Amino acid sequence: MTVWDIAREAAADIDQFAIHCGNFLDAFYRATPEQRKRMVQREPEAHPGFPDYMLPFLAAMTHKLCNDYQLECPTWVHRKQYTLSEPHFWLNATGNLRRVLLEESPTEFKIRNLFVTANTLFRA
Repeated sequence: MTVWDIAREAAADIDQFAIHCGNFLDAFYRATPEQRKRMVQREPEAHPGFPDYMLPFLAAMTHKLCNDYQLECPTWVHRKQYTLSEPHFWLNATGNLRRVLLEESPTEFKIRNLFVTANTLFRA
């Protein structure tokens, strides 16, 4: 599975985006460094009906994984199109939860105007 595959599979059922990301993360964490590099190289494609946050989330996820695993980050993640013009808070957060997300979001997400939990890429 690759980041590109997440977008392709989510295009068929957007409600399963989180599951596709989880499947990708499971595979990524088990992969060798060379396999990990291949998993993030191909830029995901936009599909009709994608929420605005989806591709920026994939760019942020890729950027964070590359930083965490000392992989060369693909150039596509730095494209301006992967930064939201308005903040997006995971879980439609409000109130105190919004403040928590502002505080703990990894930098790779914050720079794209995405606010998620600190453990958003963790797997059990």
